[in-house]
Amino acid sequence: MRILIVDDEQLALSSLQRLLRRRGYRDVQTCEHAPVAVALIKEKNFDLVLLDLLMPEMDGLQVLEAVKAYAPRTEFIMLTAVDDVSTVVKALRLGAYDYLVKPVDHERLVLVLEHAFERLGLLAGQAGGSSGKKVELSVAFERILTRCPRVKEILAFAQTMAQSGNPVLITGESGTGKELLARAIHEAGPCPEGPYVAVNVASVSESLFESQFFGHVQGAFTGATRDYPGFFEQADGGTLFLDEIGELPLSLQAKFLRVLEEKRVNRLGDPKQIAVDVRIVSATNVDLEEACQLKRFRLDLLYRIKAIHLHLPPLRERDGDIPLLADHFFRAACLRHNKDLRGFGEGALEFLQAQEYPGNIRELAQRVENGVLLADGPHVLFAGEEGRGGARQSFARALRTLKEDADLHTAYVLSQTHGDRKRAAEILGVSVRQVQRKLVEMKKEPRWASLLNDI
Repeated sequence: MRILIVDDEQLALSSLQRLLRRRGYRDVQTCEHAPVAVALIKEKNFDLVLLDLLMPEMDGLQVLEAVKAYAPRTEFIMLTAVDDVSTVVKALRLGAYDYLVKPVDHERLVLVLEHAFERLGLLAGQAGGSSGKKVELSVAFERILTRCPRVKEILAFAQTMAQSGNPVLITGESGTGKELLARAIHEAGPCPEGPYVAVNVASVSESLFESQFFGHVQGAFTGATRDYPGFFEQADGGTLFLDEIGELPLSLQAKFLRVLEEKRVNRLGDPKQIAVDVRIVSATNVDLEEACQLKRFRLDLLYRIKAIHLHLPPLRERDGDIPLLADHFFRAACLRHNKDLRGFGEGALEFLQAQEYPGNIRELAQRVENGVLLADGPHVLFAGEEGRGGARQSFARALRTLKEDADLHTAYVLSQTHGDRKRAAEILGVSVRQVQRKLVEMKKEPRWASLLNDI
C-alpha cells in the first residue's frame, strides 16, 4: 500500500511518517512542496494521499483539482487546521474521501486510513466481478484457481488489502483454501521477502504455548537445552499465519493480545523484551462473534486480528469451479503417480458436480486422487457410474468422506483394489499395518463380513 504525505511543515511530515510506519504502513513517502506533489501523484500510483489544505505555493484544493483526474483510484484525505464547512464540502465534491482537523488524533487517523483501504478493496472487487472490468491479479493470487465471479471479487479485494500490512482474518468452512489465500496475502504484502510461519493453533498444547510462541532461553525449564526463538521471533519481518485461531484457549488469549498490542515478546527465562514486527493473518471455521457472545473468545482480541475480514465460500457455492479444480487435481495426480490417463470418463464430471462436499476443495482433491489411483482403463470413473447392482452400486449410494464413515470408505477401497493391502494403504494414506488391523476388526461385523470374507 503506497501512501504520500503532502505538507509544508517538516515536523508534521516526519511525525506522520513515523506514526504510519509504526502501524505497519511501510511504503510512506513525504513531500514538502505542492507542485512537486502534483508531479509525483501523476507519475506514481499512490493508493492514498494525506494532503495538507494550507500550503504557500498551491493549497490542498488546487492540488486535488489538478490530480484527481489522473489518479481516479487514489483516495485523498485532507488535513486542515480550520474546521470550515464550506471548504470541507468543496473538498468532498472534488473527490476527497475524508478530512481531519489538526492536530490530528492518531487513532482517528488510523481508523480513517483503514476505512479508505477497505473502500479501495471493495472498488477493486467490484471491478473484478460485477462491472466486467478485469483486475490484474499478482502471481500469488493467480495460483488460486477459480472461475467463480464471487471468488474473483474476493481475490481482488484481498490483493488490494494485502498491501496495507494490517491483520487479516480469513473465515470459511474446512477445506476452502484459507491457508492458500493466507500465503498469497503474504506474497502480495509489503514484506514478501520476509519469513512466512504457519502455525496450527489447535496443535499447540496449553502447557507449551508460551514456549512455542514467545520462545525460551537455555535452562528456563527442564528440557530447555538451548535458546529457542518462538513463532513471533521466527516470523519477524514477515507473516505469522495462525490457522484455527478459534481454538486458542481463553486463558491464553490475554497473553497473546498483549504481544499484538506491544509488539514485544519475552522469552521464558529472560527478562529482556524483544521487539517483533509481524503481520498477523488468522483463519478459522468457527463463528468468532458467536464465540465472543458465549465468552469463549475475547472481543478485544477479535477486533485486533480482524482489521480486514475475508470470507471464502464453500465449494458447493462456487459456480464453475468443480470442473476446473477437478481437471487440475487430475493432472497433478497423474503426474505424481506416473499414470497415463486420457481424462474423466462419461458421466464422471457430472458425478463430481452432484456431490455436496462437506470437506470442500480438500475432499474434491481426495476423490479425484482416489479415482486416478483406482483407474484400470484410460479414463477415471467413479462408483455408481458403471455397472448395475452389487457392491459398486451400494457403495455409490452410501459413499461418504473418510472422516464421516471410515469403515465404509475402507471397505470400498479394499473391494476396488481386490484386497491389495499395499495399494489400499497408499490410497487411504495410512500404513499397511493399519489397513490389516482395520480389516480384522471389520470382518467381525456382520454388515462387512460378506463383502470382505474373500479379501
